[in-house]
Amino acid sequence: MRGFGIREWGFGVWLVSGVVAVIGSVAVRVVRLAAVSSPRPRPTLAVPSGPYPADSFARAAAVRDLFRVGRRPGSVAYDPSRGAAPIPDGPPKPQLAVTGIVWGEEPEAVLQGLPTSTGPRVVRVGDVVGGVTIQRIDAGRVVAVGFDTTWTLTVREPWK
Repeated sequence: MRGFGIREWGFGVWLVSGVVAVIGSVAVRVVRLAAVSSPRPRPTLAVPSGPYPADSFARAAAVRDLFRVGRRPGSVAYDPSRGAAPIPDGPPKPQLAVTGIVWGEEPEAVLQGLPTSTGPRVVRVGDVVGGVTIQRIDAGRVVAVGFDTTWTLTVREPWK
């Protein structure tokens, strides 16, 4: 008598796994059918007996001042026409002054009051200091632009 070989064992394992799969799928279908056929209790919806007073919440909020800490009306009535203080238009504009102009191949000017610099500063045409651009330097004046303003500055005390 001969024993079982690898081929026979493989066939047996395949056959047993197939039987288990068929039995499992049948069991799942039976459970699903049982769950579907069982009656479930349906929730009941409460039907309002009359019209719902939707504006009652608005009245309660207005009467009790729900958004105030003390739940009382403010001492001053709201008036949008009063408005608030006007908002300034950016940072304050600098008070520029020319203390001197130096002539040469490229003219230079000595300016005071430039933003981001303390004390006098020597500038040339095209320099940008703290948002102020130097546009022109003439014999007795300097033209600077910045902060939505154009300054035409003259020397405080011209040298003679």
